[in-house]
Order: sequence, then structure tokens, then C-alpha cells
Amino acid sequence: MIGSAGRRLYLIDWFRAAFSTLGLNGRIIVAENDPSSAAASYGDETRLLPRYTDPSYGDEILRLVDEVKPRLFLSANDYELMQLHVKTGIADSLRDRGVFVPGVSAAWQIGCADKLRMAQMLADVDVPTPRTVKGSDLARLLATAGRSDEFVVKHRFGSRSSGLAVASASGVGEAVAHSAKSVPPRAGRADPRDDVIVQPLVPGSEYGVDIVSSLVEQGSLSGVFARRKLRMRAGETDKAVTVDAEPFREASGKIARAAGLSGLIDVDMFLDDAGQVSVIDINPRFGGGYPFVHLAGADVPLYYTGQVFGIPIDEGWKQYEAGVISAKYQETRVTSRGSRVDTDFSAEMEHT
Repeated sequence: MIGSAGRRLYLIDWFRAAFSTLGLNGRIIVAENDPSSAAASYGDETRLLPRYTDPSYGDEILRLVDEVKPRLFLSANDYELMQLHVKTGIADSLRDRGVFVPGVSAAWQIGCADKLRMAQMLADVDVPTPRTVKGSDLARLLATAGRSDEFVVKHRFGSRSSGLAVASASGVGEAVAHSAKSVPPRAGRADPRDDVIVQPLVPGSEYGVDIVSSLVEQGSLSGVFARRKLRMRAGETDKAVTVDAEPFREASGKIARAAGLSGLIDVDMFLDDAGQVSVIDINPRFGGGYPFVHLAGADVPLYYTGQVFGIPIDEGWKQYEAGVISAKYQETRVTSRGSRVDTDFSAEMEHT
């Protein structure tokens, strides 16, 4: 069962391929709150759920799981993951029912949503990460900075590069003020600059790294896949080249152990000319960069499916070719028919 698959139809295709490879007569159930989303009608079965913010979400997902008895439940939505792993404890309820639910511990799930807290958690387990301060504490960072230093400014609880700016020492105060204007409201927050973070600009190139752990032995390191980002679009990697993952392996192992990882997480890292790694962001799910390593030979859906059904597979699932460049493109599919042509949808327009 896949929740909030959104535009990631390729995951459905690759799990279908895994069923075929292993000779399984499996079904992929897409659980969505939007019946006309791209993924809703693409699975073998569609089940509508309340939005994850709805008070009935927890009861409905447990009712659905009790009915269809999936072996695996994964979500591609950060906010749904917070509901599952932190706010409701539903992930543990699903595991008690024998469902595999990939993810990280509740503490690390909270850290993944809060970039300030994540920086401290990484430092605590000796994983290099840029020094990170709140926008309201900027003076503390500038006190040790040189005049030529540059800084990254972004939303503390944001995603997809929200509120992002790169500024010099002389302009970073203005960048913080500008970023703070677009932070979402949060109860109890007095200064919007508290929801903006500032980090020194890290030298080197940016990489997307998938860290994979066993679904049955949390915290172990099963695989590491890496690609260097060549182009970004709307906060997602749009073009990348696969690379050897060895420089990222040590940090990946530390994160997997500390986070109690099961399954795959998507991590953004910088690598400088001296081989020094620095972690800047963690997404506790299949990220938008996974297709780049899958197309180069990696196969995490096959690994998941083999583990879930207790079918041994060889090590080929984590072999991939370095030097493969891939680029995303856009497709459109019909998701509903029969809507009246004179219906006014203007009041329902979504901006994502």
C-alpha cells in the first residue's frame, strides 16, 4: 500500500516489476485523499482516505489495513509521515498488525522536519554538518565569520528549498528578514526569524544519497547510492549523474544506526575537494532523486518485496553503474472523466 504517491507513478511501476521478477501475484493499493490525483487511478486498487490532518484519518487507515491486510505500507509525503510516526503512533499500530512500515525513529522524524534540531542530532552522532543557527541568532554566527564568507538562508521547517537564499555577510541580515516574511504561522512563535535558519555556505558539490537499511533489522546498513546533482527544478533534482557512493558510506552508517532506520531515506550531502562530507538535509522516504540510481541499476522495490515476502534475493539489487546521466521529463494522464465543462474550478485551485 502506498500513501500519498502523488506524481511518483514510477514507484508503482517498479513494485509491479518486483512482483513479476519474484513470481508474485501482488497488488498495489494506492491510498489517497484526492480521487483525481495522478497516482490515485494508477495502482491496482484505489482507496480513498481522509486527509492526514482529518481527525478520522487514524481510524480510517487502521480500518483499511485490517480489511486489505497489506504486507508493506509506505508514504511519499513528509507531513503524512509525521502523522504516522510522531503525532498518532499509527506506524507502531501498523507494525503490531504485521505490516512493514519503513522509516526512522520518532525522534529523528521530528528532526527531519526541523533543520535546526537535525543539525544538533547529526553533530551528536559525529556526522559533519554545517553550523546552524536561527535567524534571530544571526549575530552569533557572524561573530566568527569573515567579510567574504557566504551563507545559506532557508525556512527551518520548510521543504523543497522554501525561503532559500544565498547571501554575503553584509547581506545575510536582509536575506533573513525577507525569508521570514514567507514562513508559515506557528502557534507560540514570537519572532518569525526563529523559523528561519542560517548556515555557512559549504564548499564542494551537492549530492543526493539514498541510505538503505534492512526492513527486518533496523539500523543496519544494506546499501548506499549516490548521484551528483546537475540541475534543480522546484526544489527537486531534475538532472543528475550517478557516482561511486564510497565517500558517503561512513556518514550513512552513522545515520542509519542513530536513526533506527528501516528502509530508504534520501539525504542531501556536500562533498569537497578534500573528500570531506557534510550533511545538509534528510528526507525520511523515497525522494525525488531515487529514479536516478534506479535507472542506473539499483532496485530498492525489489529489495523491499523480497524482504516483505521472505524471498531471498542476490546482491544485484544494490549494484548500479556510475557515470549514468538521467534527466526528468513531464507526462500528463487523464485521472477523471464526466466532469461538467461549465463547472467553475477556480475556487479549488491548488498551488503545490
